[in-house]
Amino acid sequence: MNRFLLPLLILLWSLLYTGWWNCNRKPLCSGEPIVTDTTSMVVAATPMIDSTKLRDSLKVDTVKVAATPEEQILFTPLDVYFKVNQSGIEKTAEVEAFIETAKKYFEKYPDKLLLITGHADSDGSDELNQRLSENRAKQTKSFLLKEGFKASQLITEGKGEKEPIASNDTPEGKAKNRRSTIRLKE
Repeated sequence: MNRFLLPLLILLWSLLYTGWWNCNRKPLCSGEPIVTDTTSMVVAATPMIDSTKLRDSLKVDTVKVAATPEEQILFTPLDVYFKVNQSGIEKTAEVEAFIETAKKYFEKYPDKLLLITGHADSDGSDELNQRLSENRAKQTKSFLLKEGFKASQLITEGKGEKEPIASNDTPEGKAKNRRSTIRLKE
């Protein structure tokens, strides 16, 4: 019996010591990459979870779940479209629904803000398109003021032709880029 006990103890001790050596003395258990030479890297076989990304994704999911129906509508940007070289707004059913929802929301939360961003297509110079986009944002703000919003609740900005949502190569794409985007400021 003693003849098997001593080799068994030696085997057990060597396994424990090897495990301790690999996890405490070498970076294998930490998930950090091990540089074997200057041209390749070896990473531990088990995938590591980045806790910051996990925490951020949980926050995003929590915000999405906690959002009220009004916030879901208001955080979804509403695009208001314009005709060529014009800044007049066409009042559609979608615009009316957004306005009614925003009014109710602002009664509950008067400190919240709406961000209005004007955009232009690529026709004309950059300077002209910048002014046109700013004018579209201001026109949208005037429209919302007439609908009963307070000026202190509305922020405007113009992006010119910098943020197209469609190709400026077709008339349809240009029509989609002539717009103001309204959304609840986070």
